[in-house]
Amino acid sequence: MADWAASDPQDSLRGRLVFIAGRPRTLQSPHGVASHSCFGTRSMMGSDMHPRYRGPVMDAHCHYDATTAGRVEEILDLAGLEGAVHLWDVEWPPPGFEAEGKAWAEALPRLHRCHVPDLSRLGEQGSEAALDRELRAAAAAGAVGVKLWKNLGLWLDDAAGERVSVDDPRLDAIWEAAADTGLPIAIHVGDAPAFFAPLDQRNPRLEELRAHPEWWYGSEEFPSLRQIHEEFEAVVASHPNTMFVGLHFGCFMRWADVDRMLGSYPNYHVDTATTIADMGADDAWETVRAVILGHPDRVIFGTDLIRTKPFDLPSADGGWAVGDDSARESPARWDLAEFFSRHWRFFETSETGLQHPLPIQGPWTVTGLDLPDEVLRGLYWDNAHRVFKLPRTAGLEVRS
Repeated sequence: MADWAASDPQDSLRGRLVFIAGRPRTLQSPHGVASHSCFGTRSMMGSDMHPRYRGPVMDAHCHYDATTAGRVEEILDLAGLEGAVHLWDVEWPPPGFEAEGKAWAEALPRLHRCHVPDLSRLGEQGSEAALDRELRAAAAAGAVGVKLWKNLGLWLDDAAGERVSVDDPRLDAIWEAAADTGLPIAIHVGDAPAFFAPLDQRNPRLEELRAHPEWWYGSEEFPSLRQIHEEFEAVVASHPNTMFVGLHFGCFMRWADVDRMLGSYPNYHVDTATTIADMGADDAWETVRAVILGHPDRVIFGTDLIRTKPFDLPSADGGWAVGDDSARESPARWDLAEFFSRHWRFFETSETGLQHPLPIQGPWTVTGLDLPDEVLRGLYWDNAHRVFKLPRTAGLEVRS
């Protein structure tokens, strides 16, 4: 595997969300049971799911909506999670933080919500003041972070029809208000390098890109991934008082660049969402383990679990799926024990030949990182609590 992080196939062409549909396949689960569903029916609760770790876990990267908010508690219990950070409901333009608040009453207090700035109005008169005002209002209403999506820098245009770069100075209103309110920026810019690479046999996502050509950003219509990454680093470097979390293990940067940024910017963190397929690949796992061990207080556990009306990740066969009303209450949609178990085995064991959580990302297996207990505690719990300033849970300390 090349030196890049796994992709988040949550794509759009000019604002239209497009998700990939998974393909049924027979897979061998880590528990030795072959199944046409990637995620088995065996329920496992709490610490019984973990090979070694015995402590609290926070999933700091997930997505629900009003139609699934009532199942959040069930999923948290099944996975043995104390709580989760809900980034957004994958709708664009995003709903206002306060406007959607009533839908989440039954998921609280274990689900912590983020504010998503509406950049679709950027360039209109008063838009920068509105970004500042809405972020501060969301912070006052209980938001724990600010989520920015990959349309920024790729295809998002301002009111004049011009590309909005990641380091557009008009976005300073967001970075500065986040610093003032103490909210971290959870940001996904760019995408998997394969989606910018030539469409030839060396591209590991060629089959997917042939089926979904709108996923390919290698034309002159789009900036290069290098340009997007340079713009992103410029923002992190020029706003040292703002906390940033580069989602998907640093927004798909090369491992060396992830390590360099973590070493250069004390305000920078990364999460692990949808990256295990590449983090654990044969040519990567030792390097990735060294990055995590070198910065144990800067890496945050997240899965990118999506359960919304239009989209699911993972789908029943381990991929991405556009929602189907007939599958809304399918037992397979809610039995996610195997999905979480694959995360625990990757981080807590040194096993080889592990199935990664999202087989649609590639047919290879991965090697577990076998992280030390104290590193696991930071990854699963302490780091998210510190960065997102989450409320303390009775009986569960947060270590600095």
